[in-house]
Amino acid sequence: MDAALDAFVRDQSLQKWHEVNGLKAGAELDELEAVKSSSEFLEKGSYRKIWQSWWQQKVIDSTQENEEHMYAKIENAVRGAVLEERELRKQYPDTLLEDSFEYKEFVARQMDHLLFEAGGEIEEDF
Repeated sequence: MDAALDAFVRDQSLQKWHEVNGLKAGAELDELEAVKSSSEFLEKGSYRKIWQSWWQQKVIDSTQENEEHMYAKIENAVRGAVLEERELRKQYPDTLLEDSFEYKEFVARQMDHLLFEAGGEIEEDF
């Protein structure tokens, strides 16, 4: 997997992990209820069922049966969903994952962060 796609998976995973932790703290839900409440994925549109399936299998069903850290479960679900969605999108070249608003927004945000971190050093080299 290329670095941008891997970073996208981590970013999506971190967002879901924060969502689950927010529900646990803010709504005072236990872990199982929090992950169930995070399983809608409405923002994924026509790919929603893929995300829900991976979430059910890797997060909800495994919440109480193994000791793997919650973030690892979430990352496994997100990675599976991203890769499956990406493969499905390849059947329709005009809807590649890399062309989606969500992915482009992620890359733009990371580029802004990189340029901010560089603090103008890139421009000074020219």
